[in-house]
Amino acid sequence: MQAAKEKKTKTPPPIPFLPCGIIDSHAHVIREFFGEDRDDYISEAHSMGIKQFVNPGVTTQGLEELIEIIDRYPYVYGAAGQHPHDAKDFDDRAMADLQKAMTHPKMVAVGECGLDYHYDNSPREVQIAVFRAQLRLAASLDKPVIIHCRDAWDDAFALLREMVETVGGVKGVFHCFTGGPEHLETIAELNFYVSFSGILTYANAKSIQAAAPLVPADRFLVETDCPFLAPQKVRGEKNKPPYVWFTAQKLAELRNVTLESVAIAATQNAQRLFNLPRV
Repeated sequence: MQAAKEKKTKTPPPIPFLPCGIIDSHAHVIREFFGEDRDDYISEAHSMGIKQFVNPGVTTQGLEELIEIIDRYPYVYGAAGQHPHDAKDFDDRAMADLQKAMTHPKMVAVGECGLDYHYDNSPREVQIAVFRAQLRLAASLDKPVIIHCRDAWDDAFALLREMVETVGGVKGVFHCFTGGPEHLETIAELNFYVSFSGILTYANAKSIQAAAPLVPADRFLVETDCPFLAPQKVRGEKNKPPYVWFTAQKLAELRNVTLESVAIAATQNAQRLFNLPRV
């Protein structure tokens, strides 16, 4: 009987990191997703050219761990918010917890928050009310807001225009952009940034890819949204901050520029938006 062939292990592609470094503008590196290896992933990120990264909260329950992380690592920054999936659980106590967390000097944004009409895990009217409350908090603190928007562009834009009319507007970013060229004019009018995730690298992401070359060079960011949405070259693996280089590589290809120019621009844009120190 012929011996069974040994199963071949897939060799991961090399990560194309450059000496200039880059910023992962949105990563969820917490124990819920990375377990007891969390700190190893954080250290690895820095060694692979991730100069800084923003670690946003999705509920107020996780704020204690986020503050522990940003206190420990000088290159990790936090954001505090309630995700639209969990808007139904937001109350006065949650708002008080957000306000307290935002007094930390390394909490650089409110979010992630926003609207998700794809899953509708919270009633839409509740999502709108909770999003509005967090937009007002961001405006009162003069902090940017990290927006999750899925299948809810009209209502998201309406709320941001409402902020312009009532408090003079709010700054921020549409993270993990899933829109298309048709959304960019309004985003530009609102003076918001656009952040591209690993979705940009997927073959069926034609609308996102069409938008990528059209975003002004001073208005794009890159992110992993890890542990989710690993780029195509490592799809199926747990996403991690160094994989943001694959997304930046695809963005450079779509914009017909060098990877270094995308890395430098994305870094400068993230530092400007989140008021991060230049390193």
